[in-house]
Amino acid sequence: MPSVLLVEDEFLIRAVLVDALGDVGLACIEAPTGQAALDVIASATPLSAVIVDIGLPDMSGERIIEAAARHRPGMPIIRCSGRPGPVQEIPGVKVHVYPKPYDASELSKFVVALMAASA
Repeated sequence: MPSVLLVEDEFLIRAVLVDALGDVGLACIEAPTGQAALDVIASATPLSAVIVDIGLPDMSGERIIEAAARHRPGMPIIRCSGRPGPVQEIPGVKVHVYPKPYDASELSKFVVALMAASA
């Protein structure tokens, strides 16, 4: 079963999305903080995609995106934020933007489609 790293500090949002990702056949590794996410990204844990909330309590999600792009090239990265504004561009890296609020089942289907396209 493919694994997705979910970087989200809000427990209820995380819980709903974990269920929705499970419904489409994805295992979910939860990271409630940026540091927890960095630890997973730098590890040997297999990951097929990462979903990153930008507003984390300990650091910007942009830092997680940079680390994912560096350590896991080619892996789909989904940036989620409720705040409008420019998206940091990383040369050679496609970051998919999914605005908040979102429907968890629609986001899960989006993740599956990205993973299929990158396979």
